[in-house]
Amino acid sequence: MAYFITENCSGCTACVSRCPTNAISGVRKSLHSVAAALCIECGACGVVCPSEAIFDGAGNGAILLKKSQRPRAFVDAQSCTGCEKCVERCPFDCLSVADAPGAHFGVVQVAEAKCTGCRECAQACPYDAIFVHRRDQVPAELRLAVAA
Repeated sequence: MAYFITENCSGCTACVSRCPTNAISGVRKSLHSVAAALCIECGACGVVCPSEAIFDGAGNGAILLKKSQRPRAFVDAQSCTGCEKCVERCPFDCLSVADAPGAHFGVVQVAEAKCTGCRECAQACPYDAIFVHRRDQVPAELRLAVAA
């Protein structure tokens, strides 16, 4: 089920600019709404909502996160083949393939400033080489694989 916005919405528009599918609409200082047909349930909108007015389909409220906590994509360089499936699917154009030592086709890199953590890349990756985690909660084994 799609995310929805409650009457607590202040109309700040932060969610509008974060949504990768343009599913959220509304004018400044007015209640916004989510088009269920466009919502991919990524949660990118909820982490920037200062009113905590955004809820997932199960009724769980999204929590405002500091920038250093917000989710982003992490690439496991050991598993990435450079196939570019994720690059093609990314709605924010934050992925690119870069040359890497020992990699035949290169390895995907994430432009951190553009990534919203929408999970589209992780869903597109046929090699399970991309993971989305809060920036402050990256598992140790992935942190090591990313650093390599």
